[in-house]
Amino acid sequence: MNRIQGVLKLQQLRCSIFIALVVLLPSKLLAQKEFYTPKSLLIPLHDQKNQLHLSIGRGGGYDFNLSYAFTDKLALFSAATFDNDTKKRISIIGDRYDVDRHDFVIKGGLGYFTKTENAEFPIIEAYVGTGITKIDNYWYFKGDTDGEVTQARYWSVFGQFNAGKRVSESEYGLGLRFTYSQYIDFSFYDTYSASTKSSYKKLRGLTADPAISAGYNLYGVNINAQVGVGIPLIAPSVERTDTHTAYEGTTEIRTVINSEEKIRLYSFIGRLSLQYKLNFNKKR
Repeated sequence: MNRIQGVLKLQQLRCSIFIALVVLLPSKLLAQKEFYTPKSLLIPLHDQKNQLHLSIGRGGGYDFNLSYAFTDKLALFSAATFDNDTKKRISIIGDRYDVDRHDFVIKGGLGYFTKTENAEFPIIEAYVGTGITKIDNYWYFKGDTDGEVTQARYWSVFGQFNAGKRVSESEYGLGLRFTYSQYIDFSFYDTYSASTKSSYKKLRGLTADPAISAGYNLYGVNINAQVGVGIPLIAPSVERTDTHTAYEGTTEIRTVINSEEKIRLYSFIGRLSLQYKLNFNKKR
């Protein structure tokens, strides 16, 4: 029995290391201007009343998650992510570029959890919530002083389902989130020719966000890794407006061109974190 437990622990540790490595890969493989930045899924795996889950991590910025089980079935949660950093990227054709980011995300909601007789996934959770995201980034190719500015804001509502298991030394979980996002504003322009500015109106989309997580307990702290992807389910056409401003003497001349584009909201999801659970009452 001890030998079997040792093999299982080794497999869980290998899974955690693999996920951690994959978390680091999107920054090297994905080339996009990053106007859509879904954050990691909340997978606290609550299993009793008066349980507080704290999580500090790195995933699309520095984040802080908090959830509290105020009954033996219900929990409240909130999360915040701040990203003020320069990301290194490689385009599909191999060109290197940087993205200077000044973004934040705030979200919160309500969750339901229960325990089952399933040996592999004894903890089941369901969450609903809403959030607001602000995007302000500037991307440019290495060695170039000009680039493109993107500024956007969007709100989102989501429903999420989790299944997982916690043991004394480790835990693992699966999550599936459905997110509807609606952009409040979205504008962009390049600094090569700032006389032309563009915007999208009423950009929206529905995504499915599957993710897996695994963690290992060390001195009471869970070292956790999560990896997932945002998959667009609907991508309606949106109106794009390009406004070009020119001057003839002191006279301002504006030319407006309207067109339609189909934009799919997709992104990789990854996070490394330290998690801690505090139980204010012991199980009976």
